[in-house]
Amino acid sequence: METNGEGNSLPPAAILLSAFNVGALTGTSGLLFGGVTGLIHSSRPGIFAAVSAMQWFALGFTYWGGRGLILNYPGNEKVSAKDKIYASSIAGGFAGGSVGGLTRGRTNLVPGAIMFSIFGLLGQSIYNTLDAQHTEKAELAATGKQIPKKSIWHKFADLKWSPMKVLSDQEYENMLKENLLKVDAQIAIIDEDIQKLKEERVKQSTSIQSEN
Repeated sequence: METNGEGNSLPPAAILLSAFNVGALTGTSGLLFGGVTGLIHSSRPGIFAAVSAMQWFALGFTYWGGRGLILNYPGNEKVSAKDKIYASSIAGGFAGGSVGGLTRGRTNLVPGAIMFSIFGLLGQSIYNTLDAQHTEKAELAATGKQIPKKSIWHKFADLKWSPMKVLSDQEYENMLKENLLKVDAQIAIIDEDIQKLKEERVKQSTSIQSEN
């Protein structure tokens, strides 16, 4: 559905066909989800499932079609990872806002656009990260190098949006040295304060003795 990075973009008909296939997949998921939910919460599960299927089809079709049209826009010869994130976020916002506004009223237009824009951004970011890791593993395997094994926490810390970071031995050593320097500086300040207090006590004692 996307460009191959060399300027060979897909025609609109191919993009719409791909979007229809994705919409059919999401619509089927919506039908199953709506059927189960309808049996629990609705007296007419068939209608509930059909409405859910149509909504999910519209979301999948609009999102995938919009994303494809953005990525295959004339002149967009090379698609980068950031381009995919932008396209997924914009398409997600458009799909969520338009479908939410049409099916649930105007009050759901903005919340739907914001929510699905975030979904598109996060989903594409995670996919890009996993794809980059897979490419790296394939390149290492092709060169005969051993692929380093990482724990799940290490993989999570390697993500760009992760609040955690895995430190190397040198980085950890530098961090400890910085902390020791800070502690030494604080101790030096405390020693100076203690020395000043001692000098003030000596001055006070001297002045008391002189008065007597």
